Amino acid sequence: MNSQFKYYVIHNLNPYRKINIEKELIRNGVDLSDVQFINHPNKDELTYQIKKKSVQARSGIKDGWVSVTYKHYLALSDIVENNIQYGVIIEDNVGKFKENIPERLLKYIDQMNEDWDIIFDSDWISYKHVNEQKVTKTNIVYKKSNQRTLDKSGKIITHGGTKSAQFYMVNLESAKKLKNAYLPFNHAPDMWMNELFRKLNINSYWAEPTFIETEKNHVSSTNFQKKFSLYRLKSKIINIVLGL
Repeated sequence: MNSQFKYYVIHNLNPYRKINIEKELIRNGVDLSDVQFINHPNKDELTYQIKKKSVQARSGIKDGWVSVTYKHYLALSDIVENNIQYGVIIEDNVGKFKENIPERLLKYIDQMNEDWDIIFDSDWISYKHVNEQKVTKTNIVYKKSNQRTLDKSGKIITHGGTKSAQFYMVNLESAKKLKNAYLPFNHAPDMWMNELFRKLNINSYWAEPTFIETEKNHVSSTNFQKKFSLYRLKSKIINIVLGL
C-alpha cells in the first residue's frame, strides 16, 4: 500500500462503472494500487453454502441484496485480516467526486472525536434534515444517532446511523466489531448495519456537505429481470431448502 487508506470498490462487473470509478479515483488523488475491487459473488453466483452461512432464515432478502451485503462483509473481512488502519468502502454507482479523496478523509479524522467508529458520505440525504446537531460552515462531520430519525409527523427520515452504504470509512477496531457480528444478515448493507450499530453502540458520523455525486440515471442491478432463468430456478430451490 502507498497510503494509510485502502479502498474497496463494491462492483457488479458493469464495464462502464469500472472505467468511471477508476477514472474518478485517479483524478481525485487515489493510487489504484491502494484499490481492491470486490467483484464476486454476484446474484447469479450465490451458492447454497454462501446463503446458508450468511442469510437469516425467513428474512425474505432478495438475491441482489444478498450479493451486495456479502461483498461489504468481504471488504470488512479484508480490513481485519490485513490489519488495515483505515478501510474505505465505495459502491460503484458513484458518478463523481468533487474533492481530493485522501485530503477529504484526513479532514474527517481531524474533526471527529477520537472514539469514532465509522463515517458516511453520499448525496442520499442531507444531515440538515435529521434534526440532530446544528450544521455550521466550519464543520464537515457530525455525530449521527443510531436510532431512527422521525420528522414532526412521525414519518421515518432515516433508519439509523447509516447514510446509505455508498461511501464510508471504518477504522480497524470498528471493522473487527462489525465483521464479527455481521453474519448472518437479513437486509441490504445499510439497513443491516443500522441494526448492528444499535447492538454494538457504534459511533457513527455523517459528512456534510457531501463531496459525492451519484451516477446519473442510476439503475439498480440488485434484482433478477422478470424472466425465467436457471439461476432464478436454482435460487428458488435453495431458498426453499434453507427457509429463506
